Amino acid sequence: MELVTRVLAHTLPAVVVVLVGCWMGVGLTSYSPQDGAVISKSTAGFSWTHGDGRVFNWHPLLMSFGFIFCSSQAALAYTSLPFSHAVNKRIHLSLHALGFLSAVVGTIAVFRFHNEHGITNLYSLHSWLGLGVLILFAGHYAASFAVFFYPGAKQEVRSATSPYHIGIGLAILGLVAATVETGILEKLGFNGSCNVNGELNGEQVKGYMAPDCVLGNVIGLLVALSLITLIATIWHAKHKPEKPKGDETTPLLSGDSSDEKTEVLV
Repeated sequence: MELVTRVLAHTLPAVVVVLVGCWMGVGLTSYSPQDGAVISKSTAGFSWTHGDGRVFNWHPLLMSFGFIFCSSQAALAYTSLPFSHAVNKRIHLSLHALGFLSAVVGTIAVFRFHNEHGITNLYSLHSWLGLGVLILFAGHYAASFAVFFYPGAKQEVRSATSPYHIGIGLAILGLVAATVETGILEKLGFNGSCNVNGELNGEQVKGYMAPDCVLGNVIGLLVALSLITLIATIWHAKHKPEKPKGDETTPLLSGDSSDEKTEVLV
């Protein structure tokens, strides 16, 4: 069971990013009622051109890559990678830095889209949660960098701080998931992709769920599942039972191991 949750914790975030890319790049469609009919319009694709509405589509993709994929892989670095503690620490730091950079560019994309189309910034719960996550993530990263990497605190300080570091990190990832879920709801609501009623493509529909509505809902479920498997994997790593002394699998004449057990950090 532990292996299954570990594999899912690593693969589900990647699946989420791929599906978000397909949604934003291919499937994104808006549905609007007009004179008894429902007009569908594709808004899929990516652009960085001034005034192009597809600038927005970078936002979900970059945020999911940064905060869903990179951050989850960073959190799992200590539990899954076969390298030394020092190497895992650098991978952990680098993935979080890459994730934050991706999220910053994604935030720039949505602010650009709003400003270029006369849309108010920071008006929704999703945007408030997103801004809070960015601030918390940056503060947590800076403090953790100083304590655990450079200049680095004393060993007793790091040991005392580690549980809070892990707890706060997981809490931030929980807020990330909540932010993604509210963002999906907001986008599906704006596009009218769910519960479509009227004449669509020459056919009368009622309570119709468009393909991108289904895709958005699936992504939301996978985000929730990825968070559950991530927490389960880290919890198991922190509470793995130690082998009792005198275990039959341990050679009777064995020297003291110089390898330290890698500490799980988020």
